[in-house]
Amino acid sequence: MKRVSHLFAAWSVAFAISLFSSAALADLGTDLANLNSEADALHAQLQATELTADDICAPLNQANDMARDMLESIEGVDGSLAAPLQTDAAVYDALDELLTTSLDIANEGQRLSVDLEALSGAAEMVTIKDGIAAMLQLSTDIGTMADRIGAMSDKILVMSDNIGLMADRILETQQLQNQNVALTTDSILQTQSNLLTLVSLIEDSSYELSLDELTQDGNQLAAEMGAVMFSPWMLHHQLERVAADVRAFREDVQAVHDTVINDSTTNTIRVSYDALIQLGNLSLMLKSLGDAVDGYVISIEGMEPMTSTPTLTDSMGSMLQLSGDIGLMSNRILEMADQILVMSDNIGMEADQILATQTMMNTNVATTQASVLDAQEMVIRIVEKRDL
Repeated sequence: MKRVSHLFAAWSVAFAISLFSSAALADLGTDLANLNSEADALHAQLQATELTADDICAPLNQANDMARDMLESIEGVDGSLAAPLQTDAAVYDALDELLTTSLDIANEGQRLSVDLEALSGAAEMVTIKDGIAAMLQLSTDIGTMADRIGAMSDKILVMSDNIGLMADRILETQQLQNQNVALTTDSILQTQSNLLTLVSLIEDSSYELSLDELTQDGNQLAAEMGAVMFSPWMLHHQLERVAADVRAFREDVQAVHDTVINDSTTNTIRVSYDALIQLGNLSLMLKSLGDAVDGYVISIEGMEPMTSTPTLTDSMGSMLQLSGDIGLMSNRILEMADQILVMSDNIGMEADQILATQTMMNTNVATTQASVLDAQEMVIRIVEKRDL
């Protein structure tokens, strides 16, 4: 009788877990469908927007409001995600649609920047300056949306408890994400390039010290990561320590990022040549972290056959965490650089160096994101191969 009771209890727990997983999957599907509806609405709004000499700021501000609302929705869905997470093909179809629409939105933003540039001789300068501020803010919001969507996609991957079953579909989504992030970044860079020579204001501030500290700390972390000599017997503990160091540095980056974002609500800044050089150095530091991750992929795949399954299982979790943190860190650094540009009051004076810095940052961030994608693909390959 006791045995029957135990069996019934076990069945009840399994049934409850199944119901919970189904409900969580349904909720995620609904959330992604709602995000796609918002993205479609924003895209349609931008498509319908036509700037004239008498009507520049109002339509751009309306688009900005919609973009900020969508950012809040993305963050709400991201914050509600909880492991273990069941995914299916419909979830990745919805993510693909979201990634594609975000690129379409970025392209519409680029079109509007061309329209604004064409109006510079017809509208009053004050109106053009306000329009440029709104356009730069819109491009930053669009870039932030793309970053948040990418981060949410990575989070869904990390939390998924059926990676092995969905591996091929996950890889397709990750590859589309990597491609669309690069294209979206290029579109936003072109948008900002179209506006760089149109405005110059006054005031003064700098983040050189904070950027320099982040660069030095990040280079030290990259050197320490590169010095790790992996062992099949210690792999889990080694990766766990590295993941903790990466998480701590990501929090430092987040703190500087938050300062810049908070300052942007009330201030403008004069971007010095040295500050722009620091931003470029920061992107080179990111690339060094990406290079270290590339080395980890080679080392771990080489020793995988001689590593025990329990050690490998724990190691892959740490590898996903550290690669995800580096990817998120690169997004925050790019977003921070874009915000500094939005706040800049001497765009015309430093236009050439700003363009050179942004080009360097976009290239190095894209390279870092490619390294992160390679690491995540490696984890998926090992999970499939060893049935972890």
